[in-house]
Amino acid sequence: MGEKMEPRSPRLGRPPTMTAEQIVDEAKRQLAAGGADALSMRAVAKSLGTTPMALYRHVGDKEQLISAVLDAYSQNLGALVLPQDPAERLHVIFAAIFDTLASECWIIELLQRGGRGGSGALILVDRAMAACVEFGMSPRRALLVYRALWSYTLGSLLNIYDNDARPEGSMSPLAVKIREIGSAELPVLSEALEDWPVGTTTDGYLEGLDILIGGYLRSPV
Repeated sequence: MGEKMEPRSPRLGRPPTMTAEQIVDEAKRQLAAGGADALSMRAVAKSLGTTPMALYRHVGDKEQLISAVLDAYSQNLGALVLPQDPAERLHVIFAAIFDTLASECWIIELLQRGGRGGSGALILVDRAMAACVEFGMSPRRALLVYRALWSYTLGSLLNIYDNDARPEGSMSPLAVKIREIGSAELPVLSEALEDWPVGTTTDGYLEGLDILIGGYLRSPV
């Protein structure tokens, strides 16, 4: 008879050395430090002491990683406590979006490059549209209002980023041009400039937001 073979123990795989959460956290760190241009699968892998191929097994490709990062940042937005009054609700929603994006300018970069908004942000889109519907708007008109408020928010943020990039106390190129042309040609702009010399601010954004919300809700159809 042949020699009796001992049953072989199942081979244990190597325990995982990282998680999807760790990869997302490292991606957020690189985005916060260097903006959208700093993020690459190779850079994330090098920082975590692994290979790009290992990242693909956990989070997919770069676009999927970006989506996971945006999802992580949007979770708090989805959990936002909203007031009952529809007008106040719209204000709270867009103020929260503004605050989040103002603190993390790289998110704007990702969205401008076609990144998909996180799931929490989509919940807020639905809540904002629902507030418009409560005022008698159709879902289509509610979407148009949401897009208008989003465009205003995005434009305000880009202006604020431009302000932050300039030396403190300096005027924007637009303000310089208005002063060069003078009040004789631009009387209203020149007067407004005296009240708003440094360009867009958070308080200015919120004031404009309430003006827009009030106007849209007065004309629901």
